[in-house]
Amino acid sequence: MFRGTHEAKVDDKGRLKLPADFMKLIAEKNYGPTFFITSRDGQGTEVWPMQEWEIEEAKKAVLPEDDPAKITWMRIVNHFGGVVEIDKQDRLMLPKKVRERFSLVNAEVVVTGQQRFLKVQTEQEADQEIAGLLAPKDESAKLMSIAEARLILAKRESPNL
Repeated sequence: MFRGTHEAKVDDKGRLKLPADFMKLIAEKNYGPTFFITSRDGQGTEVWPMQEWEIEEAKKAVLPEDDPAKITWMRIVNHFGGVVEIDKQDRLMLPKKVRERFSLVNAEVVVTGQQRFLKVQTEQEADQEIAGLLAPKDESAKLMSIAEARLILAKRESPNL
């Protein structure tokens, strides 16, 4: 499982240099060189080993093609998403939409383990997110529609929850 937070760099071409601790786990788990990079909520960048991403896709595949929550989820992840391969210097080229949306070119970032995937944020975004979690300003903040779709999908995928 990916855990902890490590500092990293996205170079001027938009390539993320993966931290050594995460590269070690990638090798131990035999994840291989292929990753899916996306955003499932339009709020942050996620780096998924392809094996783990395919588990997420399989959960959605059993749902009807015209399911509105499934359609919303697919539109978001595919809008931002891209399949990439890690290079010999342990770098991943971030998809253009992700680079643009999250200002991830020539940037210092933090890479945080989220068990099955990695979250990539600028240090400022990560600090703001943690501050909001520790001391929320508005209890009545409404979730984004994609967040609502993710909740609906989670219930449908695991009806015993």
